Amino acid sequence: MSNGIYAATAGAVAQSNALDATANNIANASTTGFHGDRVTFREALTAARSPDLIPVGTSTTRVDSQAGALLPTENPLDLALDGDGYFSVTTPAGPRYTRAGNFQLDATRNLVTADGFAVRGQGGAPINVPPDVRTIAVSADGTVSADGAEIGKLELARFTPTQMKREGGSLFSATGRPLTGDPPKVRSGMLESSNVNVMRGVVDLVKVSRTYEALMKMIQGYHDIESRAAQTLGAPK
Repeated sequence: MSNGIYAATAGAVAQSNALDATANNIANASTTGFHGDRVTFREALTAARSPDLIPVGTSTTRVDSQAGALLPTENPLDLALDGDGYFSVTTPAGPRYTRAGNFQLDATRNLVTADGFAVRGQGGAPINVPPDVRTIAVSADGTVSADGAEIGKLELARFTPTQMKREGGSLFSATGRPLTGDPPKVRSGMLESSNVNVMRGVVDLVKVSRTYEALMKMIQGYHDIESRAAQTLGAPK
């Protein structure tokens, strides 16, 4: 089999991964706190074939850590992070991390995410707002106060982009220990918009789609050539 079909197949697989990531970015362009995926490619020599063959290697997807714009809402439970870091939440699978700060109170008056996961205070404890509270305030360091009395402090964490693994929407799991250093500042009454540029995403989607289609045509072309060669060589003389 021709070396070219291996190169074209490797490229098609890589472009398929890029297509999935780009489509997901565009679909979440209006999702609060969403950070898009960025796909990178590497080249690798295939020792089992020709040393001159350099196919595209496996694509690597990482989270784009660039912050989205902060939009005012005037809702004290809407929180945004100014700087590198994540809110910590409790899920059935354990602690997870998010930039989406569109929080609310559940039936027991615990602070939760839009999906109902409890927002973690320091040490993992939930943040509970007493009944009949008139004002809720969150300071820049994450301290939550009700009618002027402190009721908890948000658990914030920082990680490198390579430590983060997407688990759907704006939720991430993390590998390794959090980074040390100053945590991000909490901005109450604001939400972080998605960091996805829709126009750039559409351009990337068209470009990746065309590249994928071209590679599939190459694969079909190699297949046709080899089929004709087999028929010609196998024909009786």
